[in-house]
Amino acid sequence: MTPEHIATLLKQDILSGALPPGAELSQPALAGRFGVSRIPVRDALRDLAGQGLVEVIPNRGAYVISLSADEVREIYDLRILLECDCLARAAEKIQPKDFTEIERVRRKSDLDAATPLWAQGEWEFHRTLYAFAGRPRQITMIERLRQTCQIHISAYASLPAKKKRWLADHARMVELLRKGGTYEAVAVLEDHLRKSAEHLLARMG
Repeated sequence: MTPEHIATLLKQDILSGALPPGAELSQPALAGRFGVSRIPVRDALRDLAGQGLVEVIPNRGAYVISLSADEVREIYDLRILLECDCLARAAEKIQPKDFTEIERVRRKSDLDAATPLWAQGEWEFHRTLYAFAGRPRQITMIERLRQTCQIHISAYASLPAKKKRWLADHARMVELLRKGGTYEAVAVLEDHLRKSAEHLLARMG
């Protein structure tokens, strides 16, 4: 099993909450789980650390990242800046013909919301919109920040409780973009993110 495969499987466990924030990632235990030596496990953990999902502490080991409330607030502040800017730029380039694909992805997100793939479907919807901005580096930054939030959302069972609201937000954003209401669509997105932050922080206590 390659380091890349191990990293993919561990990433799935981290984002799903199977490995919660602060969980120790023991190299011997993981080597036993995957039937490999410690070397590919070490390389996989280094990869995940580079993605911001794992913290490697010298002489102690590797752990799933665990954020304080202040750090969560900071990440959501950054997400609001980057995601709202990306949507505004995308809105300038979306053509009427593009709404067929946007609606297809939105409907798929609605269906995914009732499954364990809800987070994947939610991100696919946002990524589809943001892609029209033509700013791949910005989207990569957004995805990394969203994944960091996802670790804590899964751990605290936060966002799934609000699925009906955020699916309605998706529909409203598409409706506004179709009508040329860029400012209003961005405002819906900002409120969408702020409410997500408030709900997660409340669950974190």
